[in-house]
Amino acid sequence: MYQALYRVYRPKTFSEMVGQEAIVRTLRSQVTSGRIAHAYLFCGSRGTGKTSAARILTRAINCENPQNGDPCGECASCKTIESGASFDVYEMDAASNSRVEEIRELLEKVDYPPQFGKYKVYIIDEVHMLSNAAFNALLKTLEEPPEYMVFILATTEPQKLPATILSRCQRYDFGRYSEDQIAGHLRHVARLSGVQAEDEALSLIARAAEGGMRDALSILDMCMGDVITEEHVRAALGTADRAFLFSFADALARKEGGEALRLIDELMRGGRDVQVFLKDLSAHLRLLMAAKLCGPGEALPGTSGENARRYAAQAESFSQERLLRTLEGCMRAEGDTRWASSARSVLEIFALRACDQPEDQDVSALLERIGELENRLNALEKNGVRPAAPAKPAPKAAPKPEAVPAAEAPAGDKLPKDVWNDALKALKKTEPAIFGPLSRGKYGGYKDGTYRALFAPGEEIFMTMLGTPERRERIESALKASGGGDCRFQALPQETPPDPAAQDRAEQALSGLIDTFGRDKVQIDD
Repeated sequence: MYQALYRVYRPKTFSEMVGQEAIVRTLRSQVTSGRIAHAYLFCGSRGTGKTSAARILTRAINCENPQNGDPCGECASCKTIESGASFDVYEMDAASNSRVEEIRELLEKVDYPPQFGKYKVYIIDEVHMLSNAAFNALLKTLEEPPEYMVFILATTEPQKLPATILSRCQRYDFGRYSEDQIAGHLRHVARLSGVQAEDEALSLIARAAEGGMRDALSILDMCMGDVITEEHVRAALGTADRAFLFSFADALARKEGGEALRLIDELMRGGRDVQVFLKDLSAHLRLLMAAKLCGPGEALPGTSGENARRYAAQAESFSQERLLRTLEGCMRAEGDTRWASSARSVLEIFALRACDQPEDQDVSALLERIGELENRLNALEKNGVRPAAPAKPAPKAAPKPEAVPAAEAPAGDKLPKDVWNDALKALKKTEPAIFGPLSRGKYGGYKDGTYRALFAPGEEIFMTMLGTPERRERIESALKASGGGDCRFQALPQETPPDPAAQDRAEQALSGLIDTFGRDKVQIDD
C-alpha cells in the first residue's frame, strides 16, 4: 500500500531531523544524562517536527541502548513503540478528545507503572483544544506525576493554554524551516526516490510550503514523476508561470492598463485562482524590491543567475517608492479577495490603480514637506515673527481695547513677553510673597520702558499689595535680571468692556421714554 512521502520520510532519530538544532541538542543532552523532565510542551506551526520529536524522545528515553541520545531502533522497546503496540505509550488527539471525561479516563491509568520500558509516556497533540474542565483535571497530575510518568504536549497555539499548565512544562518553540532547508531536504528525498528535480521547482515548492516541511513533502508528492520541473509544480499549485508574472509586472511598470486587463482575462480563462495569483505576484514584487535594494550582482533567494538578472533588469523599470506602493496594494488586494463577491474585480481595480499612480504621488514625501513647513513656522514664532491672522468682520459693538499697546518695542535682546515670563519664574523661586499676588494679574504689555500688569475687577487688593515701593523695586530688579534692561513696573486696573446686551437694553429703555414723553422732555447726561 502506498504511503505519503511525509510518512515514509518521517525522521526516526534526532540525527535525521532537519533544523531545530537547539531543541535537538537539549533533548539529546537530557536523554544522555538521564535528567528527563516530567512534562514537555512542544510549540510551533504545522509541519515543524513537533510530533516527530515527541515520538523520537519517547523511544530514546525507553531505549535499552541509546546512541548519543538517539534511539537505537534495534532493541525490543524501540521496535514495540515504533509498531504502535506498546502499552506504555499513548497518543491522543485533543481536538477529538477534548472533554473532561476523556481526560479523567486517561489519568486513571497513570497509577499503573510501565510494563516494558522505563517510562510511561502520554503524547497529547493539539492540547490547546482541551476544555477548561479538562485542563483542571490534568493540572494536578501534571504537577506531581509518578516518577515514571512523562507528558509531552504539542500545540500550534500556546497562547490558548492556561498559565498554570505552561508553568509546569519545559517549553520548546519549533521555528519555521527556511526555504533553503526545505529545498535541501526535498532534494534529498527526491534523490532517495529516484526522481530528478529542477532546483527552480524545489525552490518554488519551498516558497509555497511557507516554512512547513510536511506541506512541502505533500506538494512534492503531488508532482512526483520521472522529472519534476517548475512547470509541473506551477500546474499542481494552480499558480501562474514566471514568464506570466514578468509580463504582468512589465504592464504595471509601463502603466498599460489595457495590457494588464488583457493578461487578467488570459489568467481567468486559464482557470487560475485570483488569490493564488496575487500571492505569487506579491512574492514577485518582493524579489523586485530585493533586487532594487541589493543592486546588480547580488544573489536573490530561490533564483538562478539568469532569473536574478531578469529581476534586476525589471526592477529598473520601477522607482523604489512606486514599487513599494504597488507591493502594498497587491497585499491589500490579496486580503480583499477573501470577502469580495467578485475576486476578478478586485484584481482589475488593483491593476488599474497601480497603472495610474503618478511618480510624484508619494504620501510620505508630502508628510515630510508638511513637517518641514511646521518646523519653519515654529522657528519664525520663536524669533518673534507670527503669521498674520485672517481678517474677521468687525462686531456690532466692539469692546473697548485693554491697555495693551498695539506693538511692543524690544527690550534688550529678548521680547518683552519673554522677559516677563522669565521674571515670573525667578520670582516664584526667590520671592513667593510677591509672585502670589503678581500671578493673579495678567501681562499688560510694555511701552516706554514700563511693564504693566492688569488686574480684573475685584482683584484690586493684589494691585495694592504690589504698589509698595519695596515690592515694586524687587519686581523691577527681576525684570532687569531677566534681560529687560532699565525698566519700571506698574500695576493697573483692567478696564471692563461694555456689555452689548446691557447697552441694547439701555437703548431700548431710552427709546421707550422718548416715545412716551417726547424728545424735548428727556435730558441725557453723560
